[in-house]
Amino acid sequence: MKKFGTFQGVFVPSYEAILGAVLFIILPGLVGAFGLKDMILIVVLANTLTLATSFSIADCTTNLENVGPGGMYAISKRSLGRAFGGSIGIQLFIAQAASIGFYVLGFATALQPILIQIPLVQELVAQFGFSVLVQTQIIATAIAIVAFFSAIIGADFIVKIQMVIFLILSVSIGAILITPLLNFKVDSEPVFTILPNLTGNAQSALILGGFWAGFAAFFPAVTGIDAGVGMSGNLKHPRKSLASGTFFAIGITAAVYLTITVVFSFVNPETLQPTKEGLPYILDIFTLKAVPFIYILILSGILFASGSSALSYFMTAPRTAQALAKDSILPRFLSFLAKDFTAKGVEPRRATVFVFGIVLAVTWAGSVYFASLIVGICFLLVYGWVNLAAFLERISGNPSFRPTSKGHWLISLYGFIICMVVISLFNIWIGVTLIVLQIIIFIFLLKFKTKNRLEGVWWGLLFSMLNWGFKRMRRIIQGSKNWRPIVSVFCMSDKIDESESTLDVGRRLSSYQGLTMVNVLKPQKSGEPEYFIPEGSQIVESPEDDFDNAILSILQASVPGGFQTNTALLPLDPRINNINVIERIVNMQKNVLLYKHGILRAPESRRIDIWWKGEENGNLMALLSYIINRSDRREGKPVKNVRLIRKLFKGEDREKAESDLNRLLYIARLAGEVLVIDEDDKPINKNIEEESSDAILIMMGMPGQQSGKVVRLFSLNKLFFTKELEKFRNLPPTLFVKAYRTMELFE
Repeated sequence: MKKFGTFQGVFVPSYEAILGAVLFIILPGLVGAFGLKDMILIVVLANTLTLATSFSIADCTTNLENVGPGGMYAISKRSLGRAFGGSIGIQLFIAQAASIGFYVLGFATALQPILIQIPLVQELVAQFGFSVLVQTQIIATAIAIVAFFSAIIGADFIVKIQMVIFLILSVSIGAILITPLLNFKVDSEPVFTILPNLTGNAQSALILGGFWAGFAAFFPAVTGIDAGVGMSGNLKHPRKSLASGTFFAIGITAAVYLTITVVFSFVNPETLQPTKEGLPYILDIFTLKAVPFIYILILSGILFASGSSALSYFMTAPRTAQALAKDSILPRFLSFLAKDFTAKGVEPRRATVFVFGIVLAVTWAGSVYFASLIVGICFLLVYGWVNLAAFLERISGNPSFRPTSKGHWLISLYGFIICMVVISLFNIWIGVTLIVLQIIIFIFLLKFKTKNRLEGVWWGLLFSMLNWGFKRMRRIIQGSKNWRPIVSVFCMSDKIDESESTLDVGRRLSSYQGLTMVNVLKPQKSGEPEYFIPEGSQIVESPEDDFDNAILSILQASVPGGFQTNTALLPLDPRINNINVIERIVNMQKNVLLYKHGILRAPESRRIDIWWKGEENGNLMALLSYIINRSDRREGKPVKNVRLIRKLFKGEDREKAESDLNRLLYIARLAGEVLVIDEDDKPINKNIEEESSDAILIMMGMPGQQSGKVVRLFSLNKLFFTKELEKFRNLPPTLFVKAYRTMELFE
């Protein structure tokens, strides 16, 4: 495949696409309707958007070693990932294909008045009763067929044609610029006035749809940079050529548009008013009778410029479709777009045939003005997303983003915001529809093409946002009002059922506004875990299976972002010295949850039993049961009923105990009930077996003794602790809870 340089590959296609149908067909009527002041504003605003987009393109391309085929799609994909970049690529492809229809209609608009002078054509029109619009569409279809076969031949052939067109177009523009000096007349009336038309015609502007509709109709002019950017896969040095060629094209064409807008503002306003036949265009001003030589030059410019623009997009649109198909962005039934007619061919000829079908649809949808609106809105949306991509790259702070361009995130942000604002001001419903369509495509690609995994800049962007938030979180005191579980879960790699159950408890404790850090303790002689380990978990191997020190070291390790583990969930396993570990963790000012796996005697149970012995551990248990219920509700699981159970001691008042527990349920906002057990001679473990054997989860305070008046001072006796836990062997899954401080449930 032949590779092109900056001038032939980027500047010429962009120059010809920008100075195409809009300049000759759309601009004169817009100047007549809106006047010099508004049109200067439209031209400047449109070019600032293109300039901002060019800076964004330069930021992204100069950061890449190899841009690859697809133009703006390739840039978006690298920055935003396949899912979001692919959704942009699809809309870009639609905009490029629609542009061809717009340009062939522009070509036909200039050619129709000439062809209608031919007697044979007049007879056919009279016989079939074709309107001017239908005549234009028939001519446009014929031109589209010619452009289609030129594109089938290949890019090298089109580039050679474009060099000839470049010269003819430049001469034609020069002819327009010298017309005010000729002082010619049409029907004895001077074409140019002494004073410029500053304000236009309010009625004509209203007919066209107002200022923002005029902007949208003009915008396809400046979207011509895409014709050059779309050649990214055919350039010798895309990193350099895309940026320099695009900026050069914008600078020259912006000056041309501003100058010619001034020239048109001196044209007699009556000549430039829209009629029922449509917008006046440049050959309505410079007629063959008045200035034959200038007329021929301008007509040549219109025909060659419109034809060249159509050819440019017949190169870029199929290449975008080919890139989308190769990246598996498009549905499987469109995968043929990635291939040529022959097995060894590299040209996107099958995609060219597909594009041709879209071109015909746009050509027969309406007039050249209507087509310009479609193209303008589509490109506004694409340019907005490209600017967003560069903006996110800049603010993400990714070390991999090292562009050599001197852009700024404010430039890209400006481009994104203005594109979206213009779409909304033109027609809010069109804007909403396009954005919703974008989101639908994005969700579809995310689900079916990337397996719900975002790619590109998003990780760095979220990291920067989180880092910003972490720094500010350090200045905020975490009290009972904003407490949430940050749980370090520990489980054994060789205990399948127990570990799966422990992980489930940890997940339910943290899935509602909390965090879980899973640590799988792996004995040296055991194999890899045979159960599912959550993403982000770490497998911990400790020398000589010293799990106690491993647990304590992990809990004392610093956590990025300033987070501190406030709760440890431990399995009841003989290889862990619970006495030593629990005391040390409590002294670190962290809550301890010791989980004993048990057999569910009533799997259908929807009840959590909390055995209450006081606020010291009871408040934390009530809060944890609330969190578990919220987690289950969020996942669509049945909400658990909470039962607060308390056994009376000698001399305690039953009514007061029930009142206190009911108040606790109310304060903790728990849906549940209260059970008060009268004093008896049975040990507490027997009471628990009798009342809670059918619960799905039991919570109770951890056996131990408070040492001193401060809650966090806690001591365990190994013999006592082991004997106590042994009493609860036959219970369902149980959480032994030790809070390092009394949680406040109500402030």
